Amino acid sequence: MKLISLLPLIGAAMLQGGAPGAVHVWKSTDLHSKGEALAKKLDANKVASEPLLTDGNRIFSVTHREGSGQSEVHDTETDIMFFVEGQATITYGGTVVDGKVTAPGQTRGSGITGGTEVNVGPGDVLTIPAKIPHQMKLAPGAKVTYFVTKVVG
Repeated sequence: MKLISLLPLIGAAMLQGGAPGAVHVWKSTDLHSKGEALAKKLDANKVASEPLLTDGNRIFSVTHREGSGQSEVHDTETDIMFFVEGQATITYGGTVVDGKVTAPGQTRGSGITGGTEVNVGPGDVLTIPAKIPHQMKLAPGAKVTYFVTKVVG
């Protein structure tokens, strides 16, 4: 798995509108603002997300997190994450601990055993193929904002 710094290539942020298959531009300043707004809407798991666009088999969203997530596996979705702000540790591979199906094609658990850890921060991109267990962990008091593309199929 490779982390690629794409900040110069992705001037990513808010949806400019248009039809499916059209060009969309998301500006980094808008992603920053969206992360600040989402920080005020955190759920009990200390995460908030907002979908920006669905285009064919791709779903684009922004997520802000202030706590570690559960381990998860998506049967048919690949996650592509572009980290806007903050630091996180991603564990991928291995086996989900106490896994339970939470929705069709979605399994969540309390952790991962036997996985690989990688630290990510602003400008890093992470691709997690379907069927690969993964979990995002944050240090106490840490915050992270990231742009997510889910590719279904």
